Amino acid sequence: MADNKFINILKNNLLKVSQSELSKIHKYKDLHKGEECYLFGDGVSLKWFDLKEFSNKIAIASSQLPFHNSFNELNAKYLVLTEPFWFYPRIITDYVTNSVSQPKLSREYRNIVRENPDTQFFFNFSNYPVIRANNISFLFRDILDPRLPNNFISNRIPSFGGALRVGILLAIYMGFDHVYLTGCDYSHLPARNLHWYEKGKGVFTTHKNYEKEFFKVAKEFINITTITLDGSSEFIDSVTYKEHTGTEPIYRENTELLDDKSMKILDTWHDYSIY
Repeated sequence: MADNKFINILKNNLLKVSQSELSKIHKYKDLHKGEECYLFGDGVSLKWFDLKEFSNKIAIASSQLPFHNSFNELNAKYLVLTEPFWFYPRIITDYVTNSVSQPKLSREYRNIVRENPDTQFFFNFSNYPVIRANNISFLFRDILDPRLPNNFISNRIPSFGGALRVGILLAIYMGFDHVYLTGCDYSHLPARNLHWYEKGKGVFTTHKNYEKEFFKVAKEFINITTITLDGSSEFIDSVTYKEHTGTEPIYRENTELLDDKSMKILDTWHDYSIY
């Protein structure tokens, strides 16, 4: 009962400021009309990719990519982290919400925000009470913009379910006409599991019909191409890393992509196999 009371109080207070705060995203509408961009996931294929080969377009990054040693090689103007209550103390996430909490990881993320003032971070609005900065914008379930037509993508299919959907939604809203998925390995055929910051090359896996319905709608608004290591894709266009960059992929283990400090921080998350 106390847990529900806390959530209700939090929701009621957030609602009071939500309209003005969530409307700040309006300044990004069609800001990059007609441009191309990269949308980065955290797939293991990035172990074969040299990030400096992707510096020629704006990048929308996600999740743990800022820990990559070559992150600054990218033109990462935007970063998406959709996890609710990510920046709350563990006493809240363990006993009040169903969210996850990694104190050392979220604490380091605060440093990442400070150290990258030219990157705009998009966080779940639930984090508004505990983290704010000039380079932080908030999202909650949709883009609330009365200028959007009734047939806009998020009015037709849920677009807030994970970083890939949110990243593509933002790319469409910002006016990009082509997005290249990079490190979004579940869109590959065949797909591999594992993240680039974990140990090993991953294991081939099946993600049949991965985001089939979402991609079908999204392609009405933006061209989508996934960059694979050596495969294809099921529902969207694909191009291999070599075809896209003109260079051969070279495998590097996570110890070459992360410094010791970052590896120790990521290792605090028990779901990751860092060492």
